[in-house]
Amino acid sequence: MSSPLINILFVTHADKKGGAEQSLVHLINYIDTSLYRIYLISPGNASYLGEITASFTHIPLSLGSIKKRLGFGYVETVLRIRSLVKKLGIDIVHANGWRAPWYIGPLKFMSPCKRVWHHRDHTHLRMFNRVLPRFFDQVICISKFVAGSIEGSNKKVIYNGVDPRLAIGRRRRGFMDDGQLVIGTFGRIVEWKRYDLVIDAVAKLPASGRHNWKLLIVGDASIDGSDRYYDMLIRKVIEYGLERHVEFCGHTSKPLDKMQECDLTVNFSLNEPFGRVIIESMLVGTPPIVADSGGAPEIIEQTKGGLVVRDGDSAALYEAIRGFYDGEVNYEELAVRGYDGVMDAFHMGAIARKVEHVYQGMLEPAAIRLPGTAG
Repeated sequence: MSSPLINILFVTHADKKGGAEQSLVHLINYIDTSLYRIYLISPGNASYLGEITASFTHIPLSLGSIKKRLGFGYVETVLRIRSLVKKLGIDIVHANGWRAPWYIGPLKFMSPCKRVWHHRDHTHLRMFNRVLPRFFDQVICISKFVAGSIEGSNKKVIYNGVDPRLAIGRRRRGFMDDGQLVIGTFGRIVEWKRYDLVIDAVAKLPASGRHNWKLLIVGDASIDGSDRYYDMLIRKVIEYGLERHVEFCGHTSKPLDKMQECDLTVNFSLNEPFGRVIIESMLVGTPPIVADSGGAPEIIEQTKGGLVVRDGDSAALYEAIRGFYDGEVNYEELAVRGYDGVMDAFHMGAIARKVEHVYQGMLEPAAIRLPGTAG
């Protein structure tokens, strides 16, 4: 006689797809539906729902801003979630990101269900780092950097993963096969991504006699971004006289396709919690350069498929880019190591099994740990 399915309720607040939502979609798609019955709370008009290929039941519910809803509106939503948990016989509630855990944490006092918080950010706020983790049975952190910011022993590092099925194949473009170095940056246009330092770095290329290159800035300010910062970047490009070299591409729904057009990518963010675009870049065979900041260096340490340069140093970034331009970097070796490393350490199938092991550990505390899942 087969065991009954475990009912799991994922909860997220965003209606547009950012990195946290992309990671959640990948996780849901790889959860073993022979063991788990999946429910999802998200806004009814969430843009990413069509990307979920696994069987699931959607429960449209918006989680408003805690500051704005603190009071009756907040309590009303928490009670509604509690009612759903009881009605559906939910065994595990999995809160995604930074807003959902505030709505799920109170279930500690209202329901026997187990609670998981998938922590995808790094903050210095005491409420996030010391208080909120106490309301959860387990906190999954997307990097050692994120885990280092919170207190308690109920945390486990499980990196984000990539879905290899989304890559349409390895790079079709050979490295600088037209003589031009194409550099890509990907993500929200927001200050902590430090695109201004990337522009400062590439501005040194023509000053040193290197003119055959292009920088693609792929992203916009629509998700938690900054129009003022975007405008500042455009002014900086004009002031440097780089209009022919720098292209603002806007948002793309197929970033991996765009990455295949690049010879290298740059992630120079300040305290990047993880850096999904880094593993996506390596998945399509495009080596990344990252700042020695946040969780990004952990990815390079795992894969050996990219370069790490001094944090916040645009001159060091320039030297790394120049190394690619001048052919001083063993490009093919980096590309192969990056792809193999991602498939080994960040394949979403393996990541989902690690998350499921966390679930089983909560439901069966005395269960023997499987090989390779200690953390």
